[in-house]
Amino acid sequence: IEWLQACFLVLDDIMDDSITRRGQPCWYKNKDVGKMAINDGLILESCIYILLKKHCGRHKEYSALVDIFHQVATQTEMGQLLDMTTEDPEGKLDFTRFTMKRYKSIVKFKTAFYSFYLPVASGLILAGVNDEEAFKETRDITLAMGEYFQIQDDVLDCYADPETLGKIGTDIQDKKCSWLCVKALEKATPAQMKVLEGNYGQWDDAKVANVKALYREMKLKEDFEAYEEESYQSIKGMIEKTKHVPKGVFEQFLAKIYKRKY
Repeated sequence: IEWLQACFLVLDDIMDDSITRRGQPCWYKNKDVGKMAINDGLILESCIYILLKKHCGRHKEYSALVDIFHQVATQTEMGQLLDMTTEDPEGKLDFTRFTMKRYKSIVKFKTAFYSFYLPVASGLILAGVNDEEAFKETRDITLAMGEYFQIQDDVLDCYADPETLGKIGTDIQDKKCSWLCVKALEKATPAQMKVLEGNYGQWDDAKVANVKALYREMKLKEDFEAYEEESYQSIKGMIEKTKHVPKGVFEQFLAKIYKRKY
């Protein structure tokens, strides 16, 4: 799973023109790497199946394990496509595509399946669990966690110290359909809408600062804090109702991400 994430992050950084990752220059930013990073990402993906064959090839559920990796990889790639196509074909900013419905689809497919569902579902497969209800419970809870996690990530991208976060946030410059931008569009007055249209999605420090100032004016950080507590309580309630998977599996996940700083 870590190799799958590495593959996605290497390629995502290229597509997003990111600068740093985990406190270091993005892989493609190294002068002796450049565009070769695309092939490196593909090599990382190939290694997943070499490792699965080596360590799980004799397991009776090997085929099911490979299937779920293929399935989740495809779902993540579809999420990336949704993310990238929030721009129009010419790369122009199109706020009509920035809806909460689209945003939730992006985070479900791009983040939640591989980061939260895949680890638990893989464990269930290797443990010989074939109860459909166990997988449904897992899917429902982990997708809710994944949505919460990505919204946290969007907020951290804007507000967190880059040294703590391990990367320089560029969602504003990259025209990202982020939770903050979608919420801003939902709340914006005509005057605030003009600020967004004139400043969002540009690699200009002054214009990025204007967007952040607008977010502060609209109290979006306070909106997130209210969302965070509501989401935390909702997920806790879902965990309490589980009957087919040990509650501790999900409780450990939730404890790791609740009010995280990076």
